[in-house]
Amino acid sequence: MFTIAICDDQDGQLELVKEALRRYSAASDNISFEVRSFSDPAAFLSELRRTGGWDIVILDVCMPGFSGTDLAREIRERHDRTEIIFVSFSRDYAVDAFSVNASHYLVKPFTQEEFSEAMDRAVSAFLSAKRCKIPIQIGNGAVRSLDINDIIYIESVAYHRVVHTASDTYEESRMTLSKFEETLDSLSPGQFIQPYRGYIVNLDAVKTITTSRIILQNGDAIIIKRGDFRRLRELFFKWSFRNRDSV
Repeated sequence: MFTIAICDDQDGQLELVKEALRRYSAASDNISFEVRSFSDPAAFLSELRRTGGWDIVILDVCMPGFSGTDLAREIRERHDRTEIIFVSFSRDYAVDAFSVNASHYLVKPFTQEEFSEAMDRAVSAFLSAKRCKIPIQIGNGAVRSLDINDIIYIESVAYHRVVHTASDTYEESRMTLSKFEETLDSLSPGQFIQPYRGYIVNLDAVKTITTSRIILQNGDAIIIKRGDFRRLRELFFKWSFRNRDSV
């Protein structure tokens, strides 16, 4: 089930989007939605901060107090993998919309076919991103889903695994380091390596590999096994060229 939020300050337009979503849902096989609607962008923002957001959001661009792009920037600052669809009476804000990695930009009035195309794109993008997420237990039984591309490295400290990302660090006590490595390799083969006992490193986060250590993009350095420089360098080159070929 997908969670969806709609925000439009005009009640009539809000109902039109909700109806288009109902029609899309009725025509879609094996896809169900849980929908929240907001006519006040401040209320949307408050709920976003309280609950952690939704899978897909549909935002009017021009609203009083907070614009749709303001709301979208808040979502992106949280590093949420939410797919965003903008709706507006004008194309003038399209550049701003796509600066926050929107899935689609719909100009009102839009047809059901146009709306369904936007939803197809958002659903497909969300499912693709979801396949690259890993759940971690962060304390008191709480579980957080992390995009593997946000992981810089993982280290084993005492009875915990510490997951370092660009924005935060998380302690995980349930999963062993070997299980982490196995899970990450199944999601993205070749992207993560173990340069030294107790560490897993994302090759996308590597800045430099020397004969004694790996320097990461965030400035952290991790020592490597003596004599392992060439093997790690080959793995780094192999991953880098694979990515270049796929662009």
